[in-house]
Amino acid sequence: MHKTYLIILTALCLLLVGAATAAAFGEIRYPDRPLNLRADRSAQARWVGSLHPGQKVRVAFMKDGWVAVFEPGETRADESAAVGYSNVRYLLPKPTRVEPETWGELVYTPRKLNIRDASSINGKLVGSLEAMERVKVDFPEGDWVMVFRESATIRSQMNALGYCAATYFEPVTAGASGTQAAQPAEDPGASGGAEVRGAAVTPPAVQAPPVPQPAAAAQSPAPESVAITDASGDWGKVVTLQREVSLWRDRTSGSTQVRTLKAGERVRVDFLKGGWYAVFEEGEVLRSENRALGYALRALVDGEGGDADAPQASPAPASPEPASSAQTRPEPARPESARPEPARPEPARPEPVQPEKTAAASGGERQTLVMDRSRFSGAKRPDPTPDKNAHGYQYRLLEKSETKKYGVTWITLKVFLSTTKLPDSNQLKDFSTTLWNEHRRAMRNLVVHIYLPGMDTDDISYGVVSFDDKAMLELWVRQVALFGTKFL
Repeated sequence: MHKTYLIILTALCLLLVGAATAAAFGEIRYPDRPLNLRADRSAQARWVGSLHPGQKVRVAFMKDGWVAVFEPGETRADESAAVGYSNVRYLLPKPTRVEPETWGELVYTPRKLNIRDASSINGKLVGSLEAMERVKVDFPEGDWVMVFRESATIRSQMNALGYCAATYFEPVTAGASGTQAAQPAEDPGASGGAEVRGAAVTPPAVQAPPVPQPAAAAQSPAPESVAITDASGDWGKVVTLQREVSLWRDRTSGSTQVRTLKAGERVRVDFLKGGWYAVFEEGEVLRSENRALGYALRALVDGEGGDADAPQASPAPASPEPASSAQTRPEPARPESARPEPARPEPARPEPVQPEKTAAASGGERQTLVMDRSRFSGAKRPDPTPDKNAHGYQYRLLEKSETKKYGVTWITLKVFLSTTKLPDSNQLKDFSTTLWNEHRRAMRNLVVHIYLPGMDTDDISYGVVSFDDKAMLELWVRQVALFGTKFL
């Protein structure tokens, strides 16, 4: 009997040890730098995500210097649960530095929603989200986003549950889930979940703001009318542009221009900061600045100052009555010699500003404007003092910033290049590549804006060289930026 008890006790101990081992497989490691995650054990394998310095992860299944990376709380000792692979040499037992980085957007779905294995309605159905379930979304692809558990800590495509239509998500805000809890009852029989271009009752449930009663949201008209007549939507505001508006990559005209919107287009704007709006598609539902098309000046979007241009395009229909009265005024007014003189310079004022518009309206040839540069002598600030050397050039790093656009993080460098000779494309490429190698980080794009002596460093740059984390993407120069310098 004693032996039987001993055998049973030994078996129980072995089971407990085995369970503890299964719960704590592998070991905890920390990246010592921004680290890429790959789909396989190779630096040439497909990129799937990244880790930030000091991030806590679990690693196991080491082979050829590469380990499978898991969520730190993962208990399944199964390589299929890995979220990617990394080189073990950069994963240390203790963190040497910590640079936390947020990723994704926390959202919820007001109704049941399908999860697919591809960013298409034709993708294979791999699961579904329940109504009011909270998840993280990232890696947008058109109208689709990758969906992650709310508890996910590792940004990797292999960590995603799959793809969902972004249209049916709402951003999680304080008190947002309480007032909309009754909305899913509107679609009790939706066993298959929602998709893009789903049933007509779906968009009203998504578009309904948290404050109004759910019943009122359910009675809203067709989805088209909701998108058009609701000028504010759940967030931001929808505007109709009165003129052409340029969109820029950052909140400055010194950044790269990404698009030009035409007069009459309808867009959604939000995140007003420093006089700049973030601009979105009119039908954008996900309130995330990462989804912005670009940035535009508030004065152009709201039409401030636009009236000054409008009368020039339509003086004829509005001026018959004022013209007659204007003609009668000079007749009784005796100082005729004084009045025509100030009246003549007035039409001349717009000419330096709008020479091309005047030429286009009259059907004549394009005008060339000659300016007296001596009038601007001494008006510019002195050039920055260079403090570094690279490729035979003295330079100074004026500014370094980091922004996130369209789901991609961009590092922007503003550099003053001290030179007496205009650099050619190869020289700009070599110089910018050196800066890229110095400032590059995993999964970040980088753009270098180069300014030359005599240029206004608060205006557009002469050279623009952009890179991803692997190679140069593009290089271009703007000759017009050299106006007023000794180079032009």
